[in-house]
Amino acid sequence: MIRGRDLIVTLGGRRILDHVDLTVARGEAVALIGQNGAGKTSVLRCVLGLVRYRGDVTIAGLDPKCDPIGARSLIGYMPQAPAFLEDSARGSLALIARLRGIRAPGIDALLERVGLAEHARRSVRTFSTGMKQRLSLAAALIGDPPVLVLDEPTASLDLGGQRELVALLGRLHGEGRTLLLSSHRAGEVRALCDRVVVLDQGRVIDEGAVDAVAARIWPDEVADTTSKLRVLR
Repeated sequence: MIRGRDLIVTLGGRRILDHVDLTVARGEAVALIGQNGAGKTSVLRCVLGLVRYRGDVTIAGLDPKCDPIGARSLIGYMPQAPAFLEDSARGSLALIARLRGIRAPGIDALLERVGLAEHARRSVRTFSTGMKQRLSLAAALIGDPPVLVLDEPTASLDLGGQRELVALLGRLHGEGRTLLLSSHRAGEVRALCDRVVVLDQGRVIDEGAVDAVAARIWPDEVADTTSKLRVLR
């Protein structure tokens, strides 16, 4: 579904990505993990066509450089820090749909899906951080894209908010959506993902099945935390 080959990103004379290869199969959930500055967000930006890069990227066979509209239509993007205008939840989603040229986006159904139906007319500025993250997920689902790209989706949430969002993402993955996310949270990765790609200083240094890689990089993780997150799927 997603293929990246020999990706190189250079910013300000510094190589941010150094010959990175990435493959995400249809229906697979893959996490990019690593320290801050490892290159996780840069990989996501290559997939989204938001940064200049050398190498090749395809989304279901479409090249974002040659067919940006077609490739982008297959992806729902959830940034780490969502930004909305001072509008209602419904109005915010309607604006995003218009900007993307999507007709009949089913906004009320999306709000219901993320647990915000009763807040549809409320101004987004009154929302908690967790509610804004769920609204951001609803925005990513406009147009029913088969791929979700998520940049640190639970980074700013408390434990309750993390659990709610992981539950939502787990259900979406269970329906067959492809997930590519960056994350620092062991429990989140274990709960959601099939495979992990570890980045360090712009290079892939490890990858494989979640349990195998997690045992190497998170040997002291508390098992109970993971168990609680797994239940939400």
